[in-house]
Amino acid sequence: MTFQQQPQQPQPGNANTLSIVGIVLGCVALFFCPPVFGIGGLVCGAVASSKGERLAGTAIGVSIAGLVGGIILGFLVFKGMYGG
Repeated sequence: MTFQQQPQQPQPGNANTLSIVGIVLGCVALFFCPPVFGIGGLVCGAVASSKGERLAGTAIGVSIAGLVGGIILGFLVFKGMYGG
């Protein structure tokens, strides 16, 4: 008797899609519109964390760093352009 091997279905929690989106948004937030992209990355990271994704903590950390770093960078550029 032979058995055919069934294709394996991905297990819930193994896909890191939202985490990766959160990481990308956090990186983009460093240079472009930090409040929008940083908060979007945080939301994606939080949802990924509730789904048990492995990279959710990284997504939240990168999003916070992008948000804070982008605001500081924007402040420095603004201050350099208009004096202070």
